[in-house]
Amino acid sequence: MTPGPCPSGAEGSPRIRRVHALAATSRRLPQRVVVAGAPGEALSAFLQRLATVLDVPLVPLADLSGPGEVARLAAFDGWVTTADEAWQRPLVLERTEVLVRVDLASATFAGKVRRTLRRIRSDVREREPDLGWVDRAPAIHPRLAVVRLPDPDSAETWLRSLG
Repeated sequence: MTPGPCPSGAEGSPRIRRVHALAATSRRLPQRVVVAGAPGEALSAFLQRLATVLDVPLVPLADLSGPGEVARLAAFDGWVTTADEAWQRPLVLERTEVLVRVDLASATFAGKVRRTLRRIRSDVREREPDLGWVDRAPAIHPRLAVVRLPDPDSAETWLRSLG
């Protein structure tokens, strides 16, 4: 894996794409993908499958120590990662081709328990990741494609459309 050139600038307007649109509009598979979602086994499995389908490494940003290592990762031509911490996002989103917002927890038992607890206890809400940054990202990075996968079936369909 060698660093590739940085894009020369953002072109066009924000592109919000639905589940099948990315595969249908382009034969070239994305090489730099950030995935946002609630942490857990389902997200980890999705990340691994996506990296395998795209034939790029899965690099959890939590495993990198500091902005220097995150910036070095962003310079490479291909990767799948998450951007859990706010300080990481500017470093990777500049080079990200596709930002995927995925909700895999809702269909699991743990997801149902969390949803029920959120309805009962307001303090549980604070533990859920704030994914509002995903909706704001295209305004900051106009060339960024955003794919929203609202459930496990959508995620599975999208992964199959890439392969």
